[in-house]
Amino acid sequence: MSAETVPQYRWKNPAVKEKYRERLSRYLTAMDVGKPDRVPVRLNLGDVQATYAGLRKEEIYYKLEANVMAAKKVIDELDPDVGPLFPSLWSAAVHDAVGAVYYKFAGRKLGPNEQFQYNEGEYMLPEDYDEFIDNPTQWILQKYLPRIHEEFAEPGSYRANLALIKGAIGQMELIQAMVGWDKQMIEEYGVPPAYAGIAKAPFDTLGDTLRGMRGILTDIHRRPDKVLAAVEVLVPHNVFYAIWSGGGNTTLPAFLPLHRGAYPFLSPKQWDTFYWPSLKKMTEEAWKVGKRIAYYAEADWTPYLERFTELPPKSIVFHIDKTDIAQAKKILGGQFCLSGGVPNDLLAYGTPDQVRDYVKRLLDDYAADGGFILDAGAVILDPVRLENLRAMVETAREYGKY
Repeated sequence: MSAETVPQYRWKNPAVKEKYRERLSRYLTAMDVGKPDRVPVRLNLGDVQATYAGLRKEEIYYKLEANVMAAKKVIDELDPDVGPLFPSLWSAAVHDAVGAVYYKFAGRKLGPNEQFQYNEGEYMLPEDYDEFIDNPTQWILQKYLPRIHEEFAEPGSYRANLALIKGAIGQMELIQAMVGWDKQMIEEYGVPPAYAGIAKAPFDTLGDTLRGMRGILTDIHRRPDKVLAAVEVLVPHNVFYAIWSGGGNTTLPAFLPLHRGAYPFLSPKQWDTFYWPSLKKMTEEAWKVGKRIAYYAEADWTPYLERFTELPPKSIVFHIDKTDIAQAKKILGGQFCLSGGVPNDLLAYGTPDQVRDYVKRLLDDYAADGGFILDAGAVILDPVRLENLRAMVETAREYGKY
């Protein structure tokens, strides 16, 4: 979609509107495997934004207004081409309202400045497969929610119904805050959001928060037919969520963090059988309505690069973390935009000069013919040296011109 297709925002300053058009055009041109005026910079910063803004993590986990303050600080000082992620993707207050057992947050179960923790478990049991496949929504409401939320322990009770209302209200407040921040970025700063919507690979939906790592790796040996049936059921749901969560926006891509398919969690045969077919189908279905998917491929995906070429051109943006970037460029370059490439350990433990040198080599080798977005290899959490972030952005802005 052209950058000229701009929604009706209220710009007080015409220069900000023009800045937005320029940045959106730069970003879209790169995603369409073209050459913009310069390499766009995207910063997938997580709750490290609290550190950047001089806040404690408990503040952004529990105060939505603190998230906006932290994100403003990032834009004011780093001025990326597309906006950073909302600092806290999880509202701790919402999880507290429903008694969630799978997260721990600073300010309640952790110290005031500790990183959130995810408590993985087999919250879906092997005997649940048939019910899940038959009606996933009903199973989630009647079986899953009571297992992962203490307040839902007795479905239908006053306590459970009240918790459901509180959780729903809290989640809507979080969504409104995120949407409001996107609008503020556009109207006040002229900075477009990086994404519109979020999605997951069907196998990851099953293997992350339902069966867990141990459960899903057991299942592909003991009950492979159930796994295949379950991921097939999830395909239309995940396509719908990618589009719905982005408000129907098909200009910006949906953010899809890839998890359990990274090498070497699965053997090549297992990957071809359980992981790829449903992810491919989901991506193709989304692309039929113009929704591009940003494959945020943390860890190493080198062995599977050839398989990604089966997707329609420009239907994804492929993100580089530990994947061999030379192979990614050779195999995927020209068909898909690549992004990332700057190691998180360099940003955490290197010096600004080392970061500048690395970014220059990266741009020379992999961004010279377009179709590239500069970013860190993985979502930036602690630790990170803030002066290294500045060095990365400044080098790309000065050196990344076409």
